[in-house]
Amino acid sequence: MKPELLTDSSSLSSGESEYFSATCIKDEKQKGNVRLAVVSGFFATVGSLFGKLAGNVEMDSLLGLLLKGILLILMLTSNTVGCTFFVKALNASGSSLPCTIASAATSYVCSAFAGFLVFNESTSIYWWCGISFVILGLLLICHAPTKQDAVPFTKKSKKE
Repeated sequence: MKPELLTDSSSLSSGESEYFSATCIKDEKQKGNVRLAVVSGFFATVGSLFGKLAGNVEMDSLLGLLLKGILLILMLTSNTVGCTFFVKALNASGSSLPCTIASAATSYVCSAFAGFLVFNESTSIYWWCGISFVILGLLLICHAPTKQDAVPFTKKSKKE
């Protein structure tokens, strides 16, 4: 017996309809949580970028000191905004894993692009393969098996 996809909830009983609605709302809510976590990862990257730029500024004049102070304030502000988005994502989520994975993956990839664009850093194919394995590992950890994924267990008798 194959499960059928439902496109119309009018044929469902009251209990099934409530479950169907709750599942749809939960899926939409989860997408929103992941979006907040992605924004959090982006702000973490921007904060790191400002921090690295601030570290490269020489403090030999008043202008250098002022520029370094501005970059440090921007770094703190960006990290604070990123943490705020991450906490909002965690509060709205049922589990911290999807939020952590989305934030970390976004931060990894954005950091690579920022390093390439701003600092002319190069990344090798080995780095990209490594980060792909890290993200894949995080996704595998996050995947929660459902009843549909479960393999039915049949107890074998001693004769078999």
